[in-house]
Amino acid sequence: FLYDYPVQPGSLRIGPDLADVGRRLPDANWQLLHLYAPQSVVKDSAMPPFRYLFELKKKVGGASSPDALNLPKEFAPAAGYEVVPTPEAKHLAAYLLSLHADVPLYDAPFTPATTAKP
Repeated sequence: FLYDYPVQPGSLRIGPDLADVGRRLPDANWQLLHLYAPQSVVKDSAMPPFRYLFELKKKVGGASSPDALNLPKEFAPAAGYEVVPTPEAKHLAAYLLSLHADVPLYDAPFTPATTAKP
């Protein structure tokens, strides 16, 4: 938070700190899954799904497209359909992956405590 402006004092935060999400979760597929169905990757997530960033498409030839999300059964669409991210979803995932809080902190000098002599 040293370089944040405006600084937000206090300890109450709503949601995760995204400043370093690109380093902590560097997988684009994970980010896309999380945007489409947050509870599919984080069981008790309170984040709402951003399904408007995805398209439901009919599978061509029964095979999934390379961009299709690999969703667990409980979040998967009906048979013969797949969920594909829109360009906006891909751009948002790329932005999240670019977030790295890797600014070096300045060194604070350490002065050991000394006892005063009378």
